[in-house]
Amino acid sequence: MMAFLLVVVVNGEPIPDQFYFRDITRCNTFAYYVSTGKTQINRNYQMQENITAYCIPKRVPANTRTWD
Repeated sequence: MMAFLLVVVVNGEPIPDQFYFRDITRCNTFAYYVSTGKTQINRNYQMQENITAYCIPKRVPANTRTWD
């Protein structure tokens, strides 16, 4: 099955946890929230420092747990 892996990098090191999503939009939403620290629309927030997140496509077994 095609899935999208949420990659989170903290201080230049990717975290070892793997979070898969079936929907690229949902994965990108989580990547945005992790990268920016923003959790509510139209609310002031401070950008995260030394944290980035993005999604990459991956082929995974059909029984892989997804977060959507």
